[in-house]
Amino acid sequence: MKKKFSVLLLALTVLLSGCGKYVDTTENSEKLQVVTSFYPVYLLAQAVTEGAAEMELMNMAQPQTGCLHDYELTISDMKLLEGADVLIINGGGMEGFLEQAVERYPDLVIVDTSAGIELLEEEEHHHHKEATEGEHAGHGHDHEGNPHIWLSPERAAQQAETIAAALGELDKVDAACFAVNAAAFREGTEELLEKARAIGISEGEYSAVFHEGFAYFAELFHLENVCGIFADEYQMPSARELTEAADEAKKHGIRFFLTAADNGRIYAETLAAEVNENIILLDPLTTADEAGLSYLERMDQNIDVVAKDWKEGTE
Repeated sequence: MKKKFSVLLLALTVLLSGCGKYVDTTENSEKLQVVTSFYPVYLLAQAVTEGAAEMELMNMAQPQTGCLHDYELTISDMKLLEGADVLIINGGGMEGFLEQAVERYPDLVIVDTSAGIELLEEEEHHHHKEATEGEHAGHGHDHEGNPHIWLSPERAAQQAETIAAALGELDKVDAACFAVNAAAFREGTEELLEKARAIGISEGEYSAVFHEGFAYFAELFHLENVCGIFADEYQMPSARELTEAADEAKKHGIRFFLTAADNGRIYAETLAAEVNENIILLDPLTTADEAGLSYLERMDQNIDVVAKDWKEGTE
């Protein structure tokens, strides 16, 4: 059916039902081999390719990897890419390994889903300053702009449409299927936007974010981000930075402390306590869930969490 394509393509490596198990499809050369870089992109590609018959969708990074800021290709990744036709990436600087992949696999078609999407300005990192001058100085972001675009439903719809258009050019048999799925996905994201607006959060509310992606999620509710603390394995915020963030929380009367169940949660809880507020625990969609929920379902749950917190706080 297909030839070996010499442009950019994508490949995904994980089946939702397998939660981390890889499927070897390299022997099935009759189908387009599509790989996604990591789980959020997989969710988008899954929505676009549902029902397609002439392609195989796989995810590269293990579904519990999280964001790819410092990710390096593994041997299994390279084996997967070697048999792939297409690699679908988030883009925006998320995939730091991309140059290596392009150099190693020049015939691989790369689909950058961030193309044409305006990125938010990257939030200032609040990290322990000594760490930036020590042995872990190399661990950080080397790109401009916040690449966590999938946490904006509107931008996610654009990503899905980019995926549909690119795959439609490579798989003519399933092109109509991709287009229909992308249109349905956009309708779903518009419903999410309407649901977020209907919550009725007052204008002028402030937020603090403890996962960079939630700067995009805060846009849904027109929240103004005042501060953010992004802890990682190598760099933790200093006592002075925590004090400064606490002062900001008090000054602005921050109502929304948006965090994931990761290293940032403890700092969110600490600052929220300073103003007698609770944290809002959200799903960044970076890992697989046991229920195998779709992108739209998981984002809908995030909106429900915010709605519940707002209702309880205004009663």
